[in-house]
Amino acid sequence: FVVSTFVIVEMANDGNEGLVYGLLTTAANLGSPFARALGNQVYRFFEPSLSDAGNYIEDSPAFRRTVFSSFLLSYGFAFLSLSTLYFLPRQKAEAQEWKQTWNKRPAYAVVTVAMLGVAFSYSMVVNFMSMFPATMCLEFAGGDGCN
Repeated sequence: FVVSTFVIVEMANDGNEGLVYGLLTTAANLGSPFARALGNQVYRFFEPSLSDAGNYIEDSPAFRRTVFSSFLLSYGFAFLSLSTLYFLPRQKAEAQEWKQTWNKRPAYAVVTVAMLGVAFSYSMVVNFMSMFPATMCLEFAGGDGCN
């Protein structure tokens, strides 16, 4: 929390601190529901199914391999995300230099807000669909298909 507050202080200009705080906080908090929605759709392809409670009770070697594969995929994406650290400024001085010298275009704001809006909508639709019995069977919600 404290580190993100320091980032906001560096990124915000006078007068738009609230807007920058809201945008960065939204982007940070959107990661978890977005990952959960994406996970619902990706993990449905694993066999035996990770959604079937009976597989956890049976605890077969095939299901253990499936769980292991799901953990490998999850941690693989976590480590892959570390590759984005390259794009961050190295120190405070570099962050301030980038802020002063980089081009400022309204299109950047439009694309950022649009991407956050799409990610939010996608996350809410998939996560809500996976909660209700009538829609949780749909493939889009991560289910195996309704009969």
